[in-house]
Amino acid sequence: MSRCYVIRLYGLPWLAWFAPALFVSCISHTAAFFPLLCSAVWAAICTALLSLLPQAAARLLGTLANLLVICYALIQSGYFCIFQRFLWLRDLAYLRDGAAFANSVFSYLSVGFLAGAAGLLALSLLACRLRPRTQPNRFRFVPVCFGALTAAALVSFCAPDNTRYDALGVCKTVGLYQTAAYDISEHFMQPALCQTDAEQARAQVSAYLNAYGSAGASNSMTGKLRGKNVILVLMESADDWTITQDSAPTITRLMQEGIQFTNFCTPLYGSARTFNSEFAMNTGIFSPTDGTLVTSYQTNDFSESLPNQFRTSGYTANAFHYNSPSFYSRGVMDPAMGYEQYISYMDYTNNSFSSELYEDCFVLTNPALQNKLLPTDRPFFNFVISRNAHMPYGNGDSVGTYALQKYPQYANCDSCSEVPYYYAKIRLLDDFFAQLLQTLQQRGLLDNTVIIGVTDHYAYTMNDQQRVRELSHVPADLLVERTPCFIWSADMQPMTVTKPCNTTDLAPTLLNLFGMDCAGYLGHDIFDETYAGYAIFSDGSWITSDAVYQNGAVAYTFPNHTITQTEIAAMNTRTSRYLAANNQILSSDYYCR
Repeated sequence: MSRCYVIRLYGLPWLAWFAPALFVSCISHTAAFFPLLCSAVWAAICTALLSLLPQAAARLLGTLANLLVICYALIQSGYFCIFQRFLWLRDLAYLRDGAAFANSVFSYLSVGFLAGAAGLLALSLLACRLRPRTQPNRFRFVPVCFGALTAAALVSFCAPDNTRYDALGVCKTVGLYQTAAYDISEHFMQPALCQTDAEQARAQVSAYLNAYGSAGASNSMTGKLRGKNVILVLMESADDWTITQDSAPTITRLMQEGIQFTNFCTPLYGSARTFNSEFAMNTGIFSPTDGTLVTSYQTNDFSESLPNQFRTSGYTANAFHYNSPSFYSRGVMDPAMGYEQYISYMDYTNNSFSSELYEDCFVLTNPALQNKLLPTDRPFFNFVISRNAHMPYGNGDSVGTYALQKYPQYANCDSCSEVPYYYAKIRLLDDFFAQLLQTLQQRGLLDNTVIIGVTDHYAYTMNDQQRVRELSHVPADLLVERTPCFIWSADMQPMTVTKPCNTTDLAPTLLNLFGMDCAGYLGHDIFDETYAGYAIFSDGSWITSDAVYQNGAVAYTFPNHTITQTEIAAMNTRTSRYLAANNQILSSDYYCR
C-alpha cells in the first residue's frame, strides 16, 4: 500500500474531520490538549468507518456528514463571536427569531473567520475528490470496527459532569464532537420524567427552597405599594453606562426618586437573553440550562408568576410589544405565564414597517393601545417590552438612523462608532418614560401607579466589547452583567440598594412590596434582611457582596471584604443546587397544584 494511497484514504479525510474542531477551538480560545485529543479520536473514528465503504458511498456519506459537522462548527463559532457562548442543539430554534437581524451578523465575523470557513469547505471537498477507490474488505472490517468502538467507549467516559450547564464549558472540557454527542444523549435521548422521578425532583426542589429559598417573612417594606397599579417595563439593552443625565434624563430622575438597585445582575440562562430575562422577572425562574427550550413548558402551572398573582388579587394583566406574537413565541408564552393577552402594536397600524413603530411611545400615542395599557376602571399590572435600544448600532439600522436624526447631538460623542447610535436609541427609550409620566398624569393615574424598569442584558451585542468594559468601569469581567433596575412611585422615599441581586429576585420582591405571599421562590425578597444577596450564573460563576467567582477561582474581592475557602466551597455548593433546582422546578412542574 503506497504512502500516497494511505494519505488519501486516511490522512486527508482525518484532517477534514479534525479541522472543524480545531477551527472552533481557535475562534473560541478553548484550544487545550485534552479536548483536542478527544476531537482527534472522533475524527479518527469517522475516518476509519468511512474507509470500510466503497468509494462512491464513502464520498457521498462522508461529504454530507462532514459538511454537517462544518455547519455545526461554523454556527458555534459564529455564535461565540457575537455572544461569547455556545448553543445547545435545541437552541437552534431561536435562530428563526434572530433572522430579522441577520444582516448585522457579518459585522461580528472577522476576515480570518470567513477565510477559515472557506478553508474548511475546500478541505472537505478536496478530501472527497481525492478519495481512492476502495472495496469492502472483511480483513479490515473487524479491526477497524473494534478500534472505533473501543475509542468511542473510552471517549464516552470523558463525558462532562452533569452539573455543567453551558455548552461552552462542556466544549472546553471534552471538545467539539463530544459536546455534540453529550448534547444529543442528554437532551434528545433521555426520556421525560416519569411520575416517580418528578416526585423526587419536587422533593429536591423543596429541600433546596427550605434551605435557601425565599422565606416570605414580613419586613419594613412589606405592603408599601399595596393596591397600586403597575407598569413593568423591560428596558431592552439599557446598560448601566447608557443611563446618564444627558442620554436618559427621565429614567435618571425615576431612579433617583425611587428605589435604585445598583448591583442588579441579569444572568443568561439558555440562549435567548431577552426572553430569559422576561421569563425570569415574571416567574422567578430562569430559562432551563439543560438544552430544553423554555417554550416546552408552556403547559406548566405558573400560578406563582407575577401576572397570575396580581390577577388573583383583582388586577387585569396584559403584555405589550411592537413585534408579532410568533417572535420568541410570546403569543403563547405570555398567556402561559398568566397574561390575559399578548398585544402587538403591529395590529394597530396598516404598515408593520411604518416609522411610527420606531418609537416605543406608540403604545401611548395610539388611543386604542393607550386605553388598553392604562385602563381607568380597574387596577392593572401591565408589562411593556421596549424595543428602542435593541441592536444593531450602526447606519444600516433604520431605527438607529431615525434615532440619530432625531438626536444629532450624540453623533460624535465617542471614538467608538457604535456608541452614538446606542445613546440616541436610549434617548428614544427615555422618551417613552417621559410620555408615560405625562399620560398617567392626564388620565389621573400618576399618584396611584408604580413604574418598574428592568433591563434584560448588558451591551453584549456591541462589537467593541473592550469599549463596553471601559464604559462600565468594571474591575472584574463578570461585573459587566450589572444592569439598571428601579422601582418608582410618586409617594416613595428615595432609596439605594447596594446588595447583589438578580432577575429571579424581582418577583418575590414585588410581591412583598404589594403585600402578597412571596415565600417558596427560587429568588429572594431583596428587602429580606437575612438575604445577603447574590447572582448565580449558568456556568457556575457567582457574585456575592464579598467577591466575584469566575472560571473556577476568585476573580475579584470587593474593597474591605474578604472571603474564605470555606465560604467559597459553601457558595459553590449552593450554586450547584441552585442550577439543579432551577431546571427541576420546570421539568417537574413544581408549582402545579
